[in-house]
Amino acid sequence: MNEQTGTPSWWEPEALAFRQRVLEEIEGLSPPELAALAERLNREQEEFLAGRALCLYPGANRMSPRVRALLASSAATRASEGHPGAKYQTGLRWMEEAEVLAVGLIRRLFDAPYAEVRALSGSMANMAVLNGLTEPGDVIFSLSTPVGAHISHQRVGAAGYRRLDIHTIPYDVENWEIDLEALRREVRASPPRLIILGASLILFPYPVREVREIADEVGAVVLYDAAHVAGLIAGGVWQHPLREGAHVMTASTYKSFGGPPGGIVLTADEDIARRVDRAIFPGLTANFHTNRLPALAVAAAEMLAFGSRYARDCVANAQVLATAFQEEGLVVAGAEKGCTAGHMLALDVRGNGGGRAAATALEAAHIICNMNLLPWDSPKSVRDPGGVRLAVHEVTRWGMGPEAMKEIARLFRAVLVERRPPAEVRQRVIALKARFDTLQYCFPVDENSGGEYI
Repeated sequence: MNEQTGTPSWWEPEALAFRQRVLEEIEGLSPPELAALAERLNREQEEFLAGRALCLYPGANRMSPRVRALLASSAATRASEGHPGAKYQTGLRWMEEAEVLAVGLIRRLFDAPYAEVRALSGSMANMAVLNGLTEPGDVIFSLSTPVGAHISHQRVGAAGYRRLDIHTIPYDVENWEIDLEALRREVRASPPRLIILGASLILFPYPVREVREIADEVGAVVLYDAAHVAGLIAGGVWQHPLREGAHVMTASTYKSFGGPPGGIVLTADEDIARRVDRAIFPGLTANFHTNRLPALAVAAAEMLAFGSRYARDCVANAQVLATAFQEEGLVVAGAEKGCTAGHMLALDVRGNGGGRAAATALEAAHIICNMNLLPWDSPKSVRDPGGVRLAVHEVTRWGMGPEAMKEIARLFRAVLVERRPPAEVRQRVIALKARFDTLQYCFPVDENSGGEYI
């Protein structure tokens, strides 16, 4: 950082230019004007995401109105240290009940004896497991970044900050599957404390039972990171990691789950639960943003009511979209294996300018996804990979079905194959989104309305 100007010299050039532009624009504004600007930026972002864009980014979702409203609670700024019923603070009896309610609903949804809900993110949930179950220098195995491993599994993320010795799980790129025999050999040669399954690009289930057998040979723990597929697991359309042998599962509470920001940890092992509990508090957080818990409880209740249908519809939409992409001349990664078993898809856009150019062109047309490494990419191409990653859970939540998926594929073709002007495609995107303006799979806003489930 430049000590005179506060300029973070390590930022990318485009980030520095963006920062400088914003700073120049706000120079001289009064405090009320600055507050009004912040409110306007928030409003315009909301209007864009809710009404003028197709949001296909896998790491996001739309909260239901009742979940979203609860996040405005002033309980957010009330520290709540310790276990409900035995807190270090007083005056939070109702939030303590909400904490018990949220834990109980998450346990019920995922059929897990122990649930930790206080992590502020999926990454923090992963860090809690790493801190609770490993020591610096321990060996762990995780997938590589091109195969989809989350940053928290890598040296630059939580695993690296824990100073773990990270080995890469052998992977058969052509068949999109873990090489179990090679993994067995490497685990025997370098016995790990932990084996991590799960990824940010997760198209197909993992061989959890087989990996558990390998882990048992050396006394390793299997962690399944379900950040992107928690909603599918709750809805019963994806493998259930704990039932298949994982010792512990982490997940995000938004993404396919559709709840508020946060992370959860699930296990049937009492010792693991105790260690994670201590890692969360006092290890990683004191104020865990208490307002999240009533919101999480409502989201979990909505998943109990609608999750099965929502998850089935997400998978069905992904299948239709994959077929439609192929019919429109786009290359769907993993096509030889069926493209996807869940809600997520990846496009191989090496023939369409590469991942960065493709994602940028799509954004100009108000289609939101992200550039992404594919298994055959070099990790060094992270800033311009060969793929684009997308998922259908948010557009499904808006009520879009098979015909809308086919229209989305045509919009992708217009941008990536036909290279139509962004403004032209943008109008088609806005027109499509305008037909779907009510969130589905959630309770009526007025709890006393007596209305039917949506």
